[in-house]
Amino acid sequence: MTKRKIIVLAGLFFVLIGLALGLMSHQNTPPIAELAKNSQSIKKYFSQHIIPETDLPPAGTRSLFDHLIVQNNGLPYPFSKLIHLLKEQNPTGQEPVALLIPNGRSLLKGQADNAHPRIVVAADFEGNNPAVGLGLAARGQLFLGFVENANEIEVLSYNEAAGRFEFQLVQNYCEGCVPRIVYARRAICTTCHQNGGAPIFSQRPWNETNGQQATTEAITLARGNKPYHGVAVQQPLSQSERFDQLTDIGNFYQATQRLWLDGCGEKGNACRRQMLSLAFEYTNNAGGFNPESAEAKQLRQLQAATFPKEGITVTESDLLNRDPIGEKQGFKGWLRSLVTRDIRFGEGAKDNEDLSAFDKLPPLRKELDPLTIRAPKKTLHAQDIDGVYGVASFFTEADLKTLAEQHGNDVKNLQAKVNALPDEVFTAKPFSRVAMMQALLGKPREYCCLKTDEMSPPVVSGVPPLTIKQFPELQHFADSCFACHRGNPAQRLNFMAGDNEQAVLDNIKAKKEIRDALDWERYEGTDKASKLMPPRDSVQYHRLKEKGATGDAQRQKMRETVPSLFDF
Repeated sequence: MTKRKIIVLAGLFFVLIGLALGLMSHQNTPPIAELAKNSQSIKKYFSQHIIPETDLPPAGTRSLFDHLIVQNNGLPYPFSKLIHLLKEQNPTGQEPVALLIPNGRSLLKGQADNAHPRIVVAADFEGNNPAVGLGLAARGQLFLGFVENANEIEVLSYNEAAGRFEFQLVQNYCEGCVPRIVYARRAICTTCHQNGGAPIFSQRPWNETNGQQATTEAITLARGNKPYHGVAVQQPLSQSERFDQLTDIGNFYQATQRLWLDGCGEKGNACRRQMLSLAFEYTNNAGGFNPESAEAKQLRQLQAATFPKEGITVTESDLLNRDPIGEKQGFKGWLRSLVTRDIRFGEGAKDNEDLSAFDKLPPLRKELDPLTIRAPKKTLHAQDIDGVYGVASFFTEADLKTLAEQHGNDVKNLQAKVNALPDEVFTAKPFSRVAMMQALLGKPREYCCLKTDEMSPPVVSGVPPLTIKQFPELQHFADSCFACHRGNPAQRLNFMAGDNEQAVLDNIKAKKEIRDALDWERYEGTDKASKLMPPRDSVQYHRLKEKGATGDAQRQKMRETVPSLFDF
């Protein structure tokens, strides 16, 4: 080999090393647990005192997801039934927006692949307003992420009463298992959801999703073209675009709460009143809305006295597009393969609490990593009136129709009503579409998703499940009943709750109806057959039936655990 060739090869070698080191330098994001610890900063804004960053929702409030589960008597299984539940809530009967992401960026990315992609779902509907109530406003307020091989659903849903999104996990979500609905550690979630805990999603052209043909083909090659948990493998790119739009809607809900509270200040009732009045002027004629009107200038003057000097940031909810398939192609893909390794299925976090395993996975390039601190989308100041548009977005089309009918289809009458509302309506608290509608209509309106008095107490992530040692008779209930009656958000169905075995056993014994619900022989074929447990379409019922005499014996032992009605 000539000296010249040696020099050229040596030069190429050092170029490759330099490029490799450059790639590696982009992959030095601090561990997620450290980021979470650092994110728990001292409260800097007034709104942080009104809308806390606690793991559990503020007392007397719950997430939209909790309300939906309670009103439908429990959590549907399998996941396709949960998707169908959202479809049934939609007045038009349309499916929710759903996508498949085999190689994503969530904490559970190591558990998903082309054969078992992560499913993300977003509600996209607004309910009609009944005569004495208000319809469900779920558009941009409910998001699900399901990874089958982690047996876990990640839930992000809005809390109407608290003015914030809630992070929840459905753990142990698998056939014949006892699922647990818990509230996640908020500081962990907000390391990626840096926008006050609102939804995030990637930018166009959304190569991670099955809206792109290459990703669809990879999924089809791994598992065929049959729908996965009811979600079609082939999706138009418009589905990815709509999902992105829905996350943007949810993101601006959070920004609006800051404008409502921090922009107007603790004593800015007049400011909030003016913001609401202008919001209705905008909804009445968006194209003809004049942002330089005398009323808009008045809002700017009111904001000038209270608006934070540093401004209010609208945080970036869009992640840079990532192309997992393209990353492996070409010279850069080959070079990257020299310094990183492919994720083998099953590696990484088994659930959202397994942070050390997640940190061991090959890191993403810094600019693609959702853990990297993102610059704000924009910063608003006192001269900006974006709060007007944000407040307007909370009201549904049905709300605006109801208000128009109530006020003679004249926006001036509606604005007069806003000006006549008592001052306490505008005190410093989270903006609530439901509360404001009730005030404007002058009477209470029923709403599906506010009352919590019939709900079980919320549970935070990390609380261990019940371990049965002292009372082995509880095991039969664990196998056949806990899936619906332990951890159910509906208090009336949560009668097998308890912090320990004795408490659970006492609660079971106090529910004497259990004896009849398990008496198949007496009530089968009667008008009470529908009340027999476990439900006939459940996995637990079929397992008992398959056991034959053994299943009958287990049922009898459960009946004997519960005292008879007359204590014979």
